[in-house]
Amino acid sequence: MRKSIQTILVLIIMICQFPLMAEPDAGLEPITITVQKGETLSLISERHLSDPKRWPELLKYNKIPNPDLIKPGLSLVVPVFLRKAVVGVTEFVMGSVEWNGTGGKGPWVPLKLGQELHPNDQIKTSGKGKTDIHINQVGLVRILNNSHFEVKGEDKKGGPVTVALFKGSLDAKVTKSDPPSANHKFNIVSPSSTAGVRGTEFRVELDEKLSSTISCFEGVVDVNAQGKTVELTQGMATFVEKGKSPVQPYKIPEAPRIKEE
Repeated sequence: MRKSIQTILVLIIMICQFPLMAEPDAGLEPITITVQKGETLSLISERHLSDPKRWPELLKYNKIPNPDLIKPGLSLVVPVFLRKAVVGVTEFVMGSVEWNGTGGKGPWVPLKLGQELHPNDQIKTSGKGKTDIHINQVGLVRILNNSHFEVKGEDKKGGPVTVALFKGSLDAKVTKSDPPSANHKFNIVSPSSTAGVRGTEFRVELDEKLSSTISCFEGVVDVNAQGKTVELTQGMATFVEKGKSPVQPYKIPEAPRIKEE
């Protein structure tokens, strides 16, 4: 009996000394990247690793003994256990659209069709540029021209996916939960409001003063600002002046349908 107790105590101590590793995302696969001119190990780690501080593990996995050997043209395999979670993927890109995989730090590069998107990735469109992205378990988000957008991801496992709109406008077509749920599955945060969505088609537009107009084309959208929430149903909209509460919902002339490009 005493030996059994001692064995259990030893196991508990071992578990405390060696914290559990997070389970890898079952949908992820290893990726191979090629170091580009101007890229550093620090930048690569910010873009591709779930924790940039784990860069020594990336070097070890690729059998690279010295960080100074990271040169343009070098191929690196990023294993699943080091990768960032994938929140979505680009399905359509037109015109001038740029991507930043370091939360706005470092260089901006052209967004590619089929490119994976991770938490804190940012997208900018200019001129007539726009892009469609598919967000996992959510649906389609279309980032319209002259916009600045960030994918934030899930605050907790199984929670709503959050994105941020810093400038411009976006359309979204969020798939409805099956079975139906009263919980939000998608949140859009802007400088003046937060829109919570269960399953709907809607638009968020920011003006030059960063006040927002949220229009519901189908379904239901809850819009919150300054502690007040208004519910938008099909064909309704609200305006939120930055620093103020949403106005009473009003009817919009028509409710266009969002079609995939």
